[in-house]
Amino acid sequence: ADAQARLFISLGKKHGVSADDLRSLLAGPVGGDKTRIGSVSLRDSHAHVRVSEGDVDAIITGVHGKPHNEHDVTVERARA
Repeated sequence: ADAQARLFISLGKKHGVSADDLRSLLAGPVGGDKTRIGSVSLRDSHAHVRVSEGDVDAIITGVHGKPHNEHDVTVERARA
């Protein structure tokens, strides 16, 4: 199995998103395949999502800085 990376996403419950919304958003740059998005830990103001190490660059490039529900989304590697 691929190594897993943890990503920080600046969208959470207070932005009206669900774990499934985040899976769809992050799967966009990897062909829309939501099975490639791992566990989603949804907090009030942000979320942490596990993805395969091989998909990290595509997901960050494809989603970081893009608007979602009128919020510019930050996606970056989570600090440990």
